[in-house]
Amino acid sequence: MGAYRFQLTTQFLTEIFIQCFVATILALTIAELALPYFNNLFQVNLSIWNIENNLFWQLPLILCLITFVAGTYPALVLSGFKPALVLKGNFSTSKQSSWLRNGLLIFQFSIAVIFIIGLFIINAQLKYMRTQDLGFTANQVVYIKNISLFNKPEKFAPVRDKILKIQGVKSVTVATGVPDGSENGGNGYTVNGVQKSIDFVDVDFDYFETLDIKLKEGRFFSRSFSTDTANSVVINESAVAKYGIKNPVGQTIRGCNIDYKIVGVAKDFKAQGFESAVQPTIYAIKNPCGNSKTQIMVKIEENKMADALAALKAQWPQINPQDGEDFRYEFLDELYGKLFKKQEQLQSVFFAAALLTIFIAILGLFAFAKYITNGRIKEIAVRKILGASDIQIFKLINSSFFIMVLVANVISWPVAYILTKKWLETFAYRIDLPVLPFVSSATITILLAVITVSIQAKKAVKANPVDALKYE
Repeated sequence: MGAYRFQLTTQFLTEIFIQCFVATILALTIAELALPYFNNLFQVNLSIWNIENNLFWQLPLILCLITFVAGTYPALVLSGFKPALVLKGNFSTSKQSSWLRNGLLIFQFSIAVIFIIGLFIINAQLKYMRTQDLGFTANQVVYIKNISLFNKPEKFAPVRDKILKIQGVKSVTVATGVPDGSENGGNGYTVNGVQKSIDFVDVDFDYFETLDIKLKEGRFFSRSFSTDTANSVVINESAVAKYGIKNPVGQTIRGCNIDYKIVGVAKDFKAQGFESAVQPTIYAIKNPCGNSKTQIMVKIEENKMADALAALKAQWPQINPQDGEDFRYEFLDELYGKLFKKQEQLQSVFFAAALLTIFIAILGLFAFAKYITNGRIKEIAVRKILGASDIQIFKLINSSFFIMVLVANVISWPVAYILTKKWLETFAYRIDLPVLPFVSSATITILLAVITVSIQAKKAVKANPVDALKYE
């Protein structure tokens, strides 16, 4: 009817622009509704309509860019059909367009498979972190966040004795640090002429008992040994390995111009979490080179936590009068649990991304299946007339999609393997890369593809062949 190709291209681009504009409004609405959850998940305070976000000029630019990317190819293809062929009923496009459609579908499922595998492996690593023995017990331990300086055991003794009188309190200790992922300070210490830089933690009696740290050999500090407050130390297994000491108990380690006697070896415990290896550490009650002890830890009996905390809060001005601050505390298991926060956030992001990419891939697959099925409606009718069963037709329609999803898995597996392996390498303590997530991702995507295509194919299979062929 006289329309030029430029006019048709403009019309198609205009239609796509309107679709993208409506999509942008919906996207902003969804983003606004999801923002509180996002802010809570990442502990931030973002606002979409903050003028600093520059959305007022960025949104129109993004809208035009998406319209151009999404609309240019279909607009040029649709405006390029030869009218004579179309009016004869030949709506098929070139092999190049078929390759593009197949390629886009494979690409969508490849991204979905990567996210599915990543989600499985993140879940497996987090489960490993939650179920592994930490080497110490943080449950029922309260960390009191007050800053009095207890640089000598006798200075802390009155505070400890008052806290122990509270009903439900099992043990009390103080140290220069708590197992919350923070690093301890260190100095150079010498054993048998070998000097190494090693962490040092200044502790009090009952430190190991309060945290349920296990003893490998020797003994822990005891008030029955007067030398423990002067020149006795306990080292961990990593320190033994770093120095290469054989039979460490009874040997001498020199640092800060003091000769310390090793009285025990503590088993390693993951004070820095799973991302860092256990650091070689020396524990001593006297450390002239270190900071004063300020971290009080109180172990409380189960089912008596509330009453004990209430008593601690009420009696704190009398327990520690020189501090002059309000009673502030935190549960040690919650404090240590913050080391998992980043990985839990990543897990949530991957879960949402996996759902979104699967949903988008299924949408594309559904549209592609409808297009293919409509294009083969006459072929399906002829096959049914010639005696093909419904199962055979379902296999025929699903076969090409099955192959494409399988190809998507094969393409994405090496990428997912490299990415997840690099992520796991950020942990000193990690799982071995499992095979199950790769097999599961293939099973999930193939099942979703077969179900989606079969829903669309069912209409063609159940249709009356006469309706498709009667005009012939």
